[in-house]
Amino acid sequence: MSIQLTVSGLDHAALVVRDLERSKRWYSDYFGFEALDPNAGPSSPYIGNATTKLALLEANEERTYVTPVNQGPRACHIAFGTAAATFMAYHNQLTDAEIGFEVLVHSDCQSLYFSDPDGYLLEVTTYEINQLS
Repeated sequence: MSIQLTVSGLDHAALVVRDLERSKRWYSDYFGFEALDPNAGPSSPYIGNATTKLALLEANEERTYVTPVNQGPRACHIAFGTAAATFMAYHNQLTDAEIGFEVLVHSDCQSLYFSDPDGYLLEVTTYEINQLS
């Protein structure tokens, strides 16, 4: 008899970044992420919130940073879900900060695609498309 393999959810996504402190500030500014292990000090790579966790791994000789190739919204990316009002706030904040983004309307959701300072493609999506104004 085989055991059914299952997972409880995505534990974290890990990204190799050029500047750990800069990336922590950026994800704090744009996603409200906070240090998840404050006792580990400033070198802890884990940031996030109650449901989402990122490990930001500063590039070094063991972990070289390779510039991601943005292949567009249908390629590899990390997606974060949000409510309609927050989705519109992201649209406005990205516009005000002059961060380029692409909007896609899917059959069941709407998404914004943009890159972080290290070039990783990110998505902010809402399934509350009937509440967008």
